[in-house]
Amino acid sequence: RHGQFKTFTTADGLPTNEVKQIQTNPAGGLLIATTNGWVTLSNDKFSPYSAGGNWYDLKIRFTRAGSEWHYDKEGLHELGNGAERTFAVHGRVSDASLFESGDGSLWAGIPTGMLVHVANDQLQSFTTRDGLPPLPADAAIGSFVEDTQGDLWLGSANGLVRCRNGRFTTYTTADGLSSNGILSLFADREGTIWIGTTTGGLNRLTRQFITSYSTRDGLAGDNVYPIYEDRDGIIWIGTHRLCFFKDGAIKEFAGAGLSFPPALADVQTIGQDAAGRVWISSYEKIAYVENGRIVEPPAAARKIPGAQAIYTDRDRNIWFGSKDGLFKLSGEVLTAYTTQDGLPGKDVKVIHQDRSGTIWIGTYDGLARFKDGSFSSFTIEDGLGSNRVRSLYEDADGILWIGTYDGGLSRMADGRITTYKVSEGLFNNGVFQILEDGRGNFWLSSNRGIYRVSRQQLNDFAAGRANRINCVAYGKLDGMLNTECNGGRQPAGVKARDGKLWFPTQGGVVVIDPEAVPFNNQPPPILIEGVQLDGAPIGFADGISMKPGQSSLEIHFTGLSFIKPEQVRFRYQLIGQDADWIDAGTRRTVNYSYLPPGAYTFQVMATNSDGVWNNQPSTLRIRVLPPFYRTWWFVTIALIALIGLGAVAYTVRVNQLKRLNEARAVFSRQLIDSQEDERKRIAAELHDSIGQELLIIKNRAALSLKLLADPERAREQIAQIDGSASQAITEVRQIAYDLRPHHLDAIGLTQSLEELVERVASASQISLTAEIDNIDDVGAQQMAINIYRIVQEGLNNVVKHSGADNAKLTIRRTPREIAVRLTDNGKGFSLDQQTAGASGFGLKGLSERARMLGGSFNVDSTPGQGTTISIRIPHRANQNGN
Repeated sequence: RHGQFKTFTTADGLPTNEVKQIQTNPAGGLLIATTNGWVTLSNDKFSPYSAGGNWYDLKIRFTRAGSEWHYDKEGLHELGNGAERTFAVHGRVSDASLFESGDGSLWAGIPTGMLVHVANDQLQSFTTRDGLPPLPADAAIGSFVEDTQGDLWLGSANGLVRCRNGRFTTYTTADGLSSNGILSLFADREGTIWIGTTTGGLNRLTRQFITSYSTRDGLAGDNVYPIYEDRDGIIWIGTHRLCFFKDGAIKEFAGAGLSFPPALADVQTIGQDAAGRVWISSYEKIAYVENGRIVEPPAAARKIPGAQAIYTDRDRNIWFGSKDGLFKLSGEVLTAYTTQDGLPGKDVKVIHQDRSGTIWIGTYDGLARFKDGSFSSFTIEDGLGSNRVRSLYEDADGILWIGTYDGGLSRMADGRITTYKVSEGLFNNGVFQILEDGRGNFWLSSNRGIYRVSRQQLNDFAAGRANRINCVAYGKLDGMLNTECNGGRQPAGVKARDGKLWFPTQGGVVVIDPEAVPFNNQPPPILIEGVQLDGAPIGFADGISMKPGQSSLEIHFTGLSFIKPEQVRFRYQLIGQDADWIDAGTRRTVNYSYLPPGAYTFQVMATNSDGVWNNQPSTLRIRVLPPFYRTWWFVTIALIALIGLGAVAYTVRVNQLKRLNEARAVFSRQLIDSQEDERKRIAAELHDSIGQELLIIKNRAALSLKLLADPERAREQIAQIDGSASQAITEVRQIAYDLRPHHLDAIGLTQSLEELVERVASASQISLTAEIDNIDDVGAQQMAINIYRIVQEGLNNVVKHSGADNAKLTIRRTPREIAVRLTDNGKGFSLDQQTAGASGFGLKGLSERARMLGGSFNVDSTPGQGTTISIRIPHRANQNGN
């Protein structure tokens, strides 16, 4: 109870610890038989049953109607409604058994080899004369069970007995039982009968609907290819030789005429023409059967090099498909069709004429349609599952179904092809033959057995009303001697006029009675069998909890069905992670390598082999605990800390921005002051120098005009004017050079820098040397001007502030950057007291120009040991001056 066991013994009130039988007590609780008497159990308390007696002297059976049957040494008694009836039946009570059938009647096995049946107040007895097996002395029918068909099954010491419509049939080890001694019988919820034996273990009994025929049943060979039913109802079977099935027996055809010469061995195809002649063909020869004789065909047909498909159309033409093309025999006229006529391939496997009169031909290079004298083809490019077509079937709606060797089943309707493969739920991608039963199911043969699928379900899939199809497969456990079916010959199976389906296999012929196939309408109960966490099994009755560090979760489940359990399919969903159900197929395990912290519910559903789902899933609650750093309290503390750090970072950043803005304001003011000073200097030079020189030139020119009468003095004034003009021109050039060095455009950046160094060296007392790489093409003109100004301002700083007597300029070029290095041996300064950003506008201007060029600026200086300025400027070689 609820997964817990409790044992009841004499200490709890049982008369003895030997319990013989348990049944439901109509008054509530249980009625229990022991070797020391009958007792009832209610609310875990035992009470003696008023009928008294013990198991050996009294047998009791309650019926669903509330009657109570007793069997003792005085006979069989029925107690009900305050009355008692007794039937004179005598035998040893200890081995007797009682059973109520579905119609409410009572069966009793009496230890004299007799079986009695009480129905409608009448008692009827059965013995060996009625078909019961002989039993040892004082033995009785000891067990009963009723199946879903209403048949009663009886267990005896001499086999299993079936009672159907008052007739008894006994099954023994000759019929497959492992032992003739039957101890117990049970019918499960799916209708399977289970048989417990004395020495042979457990047997399972299922209803037979597949019959197999092989060489032991009269076939000439077990490797069968074509099967055909003629208009007289005779089933023709092609194997090593021609055979036929008639009056319930298989015989080998041994007619007169050609009498099966070697050329007709290994029959490949069978068909019947409009005249009733049965045509057969081997690899090499074609003939037909007429009046019990094998007859040579017309001369025209002898030209056909063996056939593997024979088909008669409604115009009485006989079509032959061979490995060398398609042939049509019209009377005595033979017409051949090959790939040159439009066939997609010459290896023809199957021929069919649809209701409109169109001829369809299946080849190993695609499907062909012959209409109005011309061929059109369909291949995998048109949606066909495979080009290797083996079977064709037209259903009642005019839909053409195409079976392939290895590409599944295709459906052609309204010019649209839908293909079904294993990925869509098909059991196998081989479809060698397509037969339809009276229930609307397709039966398909393959290399792995025969399987069934609903035609309506296939149509629903094609229309988008279903996303998967369900197939039921049949094999050796269902009665097939060999699961490898044969195909590629026509017809590779036939639906006989009695509705039974005949299929060829490599182990003989399989005959299926589709009307006898049971439909299992019982959905399988679902059971979660086990859970493993990081590879170790854990308890899961109350759900599971995963601690931090535990990650790998594995869940095992199953569906409880004994009817084709290997075809039970599952789907599962982890609520909290999966948005929808996940199709697991037949897999009974699911793995989760990682689950985020949280609460989940795992649920799983199952369907039996007939596609009946159990819509009450089995569930498992899962809780994944978070690590400490993902708990609410840790997140709260971390959030508070982050807010605090954010506030500190914000304050620091605001202060940085303030300082940066202040520095930029100072720089802007200094820049403006520098620009004003430069304007003042230029204005002063223009006024005091150039202006004065021009005034002198003007005055001397006026004086020269007055002295025209004195040539000697006039020449002296003109000479003075020339000197003053030359001086003014020199000063104008110098001012212009300071504003924009024209050398950059005339001789380039490299040579301009070299001249700048020479000019500074000649105008100062400093020994100045330079090593400059060619940098003429490093970028746009603005970049060249800035590099020139950087060097110019750096040299001016050395001359004005360093107090050095020796300095060196080095400019190196790499593929990615220009490195400028200016070193002097002057007085230097302390970086702690006067950083590059505050060491005068000169260094600040150098830093700003370097920043504008996307470069870096660095100053290394020590008091008394000189100063080194390093600037690195990225560049890209100038292309077309841009």
